[in-house]
Amino acid sequence: MSFLDCSCISHAQVQPMDIEERYEDTSHQFLSFDGSEFTLQGPAGGDDITGLSAEPAHYQLLFELGRGFNNLSQVNMARHIPTGQLVAVKQTNLDECTEEELLQLMNEVLLSRLFRHPNLLTSRLVFSSCCQLWVLTPLMAYGSADTLLRTYFPDGMSESLIAYLLYGVLKALEYLHGWAMFTGG
Repeated sequence: MSFLDCSCISHAQVQPMDIEERYEDTSHQFLSFDGSEFTLQGPAGGDDITGLSAEPAHYQLLFELGRGFNNLSQVNMARHIPTGQLVAVKQTNLDECTEEELLQLMNEVLLSRLFRHPNLLTSRLVFSSCCQLWVLTPLMAYGSADTLLRTYFPDGMSESLIAYLLYGVLKALEYLHGWAMFTGG
């Protein structure tokens, strides 16, 4: 059981996360949907997305989760049609990027593919289609920290939960420091 699923660490009662229920909210606009079921863990299994294909036609974009990279990227929840596995797809229109942004994006993608730490979200599959760069990552069922706070902890988190989350952040920073990503100065 995830620490986030334990109700003893919060003032709020936390129910086990069901990805299907979370995204049934009508405020989410599906990009395409054929009515078939989707689950968090498809046959390819959990966070392992290495067996997915680099073919855009193999992905059904469900809805937008957010935007990123100077608002040039759109992050969508998508279903890998052959396996039914849900992933996050970050699409960036390369034609809209400046030369400096392209270099920054290239650096971000290369570094993300190198990292191997449980507290860092890393890309496992990157490909281009026409002028679009596709970066696939495992889908994080609880969403962003902001979504986690707004949805499950509207009255704030307990100190023990904050300590648990910060410990994970610090372990990730320690890992990045080992890569000399951050230096004192």
